[in-house]
Amino acid sequence: MPDAHGEQTMPPTAPHGVLDDHRLAAPRIPGLITAMGRADLPDGAAPAEDTWRAVMSPAELRRADAYRFDADRRQFQYARWLLRTELSRLAPVPPPDWEFVLSEHGKPAIHPRFGLDVGFSLSHSGGVCLIGLAHGGWPVGVDVQTCAALDDPEGVRRLLARCLSPAERAGVERLPAPLLRDAVVQLWTLKEAYAKAVGIGIRLPFGQIAFHPDSRGGVVLQPSPHVPDPAHWTCHAPQAPPGFRIGACVGSADGALPAGPRLRQGGSTSAR
Repeated sequence: MPDAHGEQTMPPTAPHGVLDDHRLAAPRIPGLITAMGRADLPDGAAPAEDTWRAVMSPAELRRADAYRFDADRRQFQYARWLLRTELSRLAPVPPPDWEFVLSEHGKPAIHPRFGLDVGFSLSHSGGVCLIGLAHGGWPVGVDVQTCAALDDPEGVRRLLARCLSPAERAGVERLPAPLLRDAVVQLWTLKEAYAKAVGIGIRLPFGQIAFHPDSRGGVVLQPSPHVPDPAHWTCHAPQAPPGFRIGACVGSADGALPAGPRLRQGGSTSAR
């Protein structure tokens, strides 16, 4: 049903109307459909691993089984299930049937044979999994990070020196320790999101990619030799679950937001 902003919202349900207790409120990111959930339930109930694995490809199952730690395996499996089921809300394709291809740098995309012009990005950290879908095949990157992963003050200082631009460092380095850590994690998610969107990943020199707040409370990508077209990107740091930070970058030909993908009847996420 439409919410107060006229956007399409539905209760968080799994396929076939089964309630999905793993779902979290998805962040509102203009131009995207988003879905978010947790791989582990807070009440200690057993996660639905059999359900997740039932839709995964043999290659995905091999990757899952190669994880050393159970928590890492669970969040990988849940993220793949979340991606496949969200794509099946956009096109009449069963979740197990989706196939993906990789660019020369390893950026995944929907196989052209499906004819679905939707770009996607996924991320998982600390048990939280996030999916972003963009209409028109526009480049999209989303990233979620748990702040607890950077609890070592020395690690914060190393990341500050190595991955933030001089202007970003000047803007955050005088913050008290807890706020400094969270600000560094937030900037890291934005850089990860942009790197995913352009399909280069960590090969991008993060210290030469810079963001700054805009007058509307958002974030703006700054021009640099590695960002020749910042006006073609919209970047966001939406509200995240407590203890986490989220970054998102969406590209377009003219800097205008792409229209959100259209959900099929019974979809559960929101067109942002």
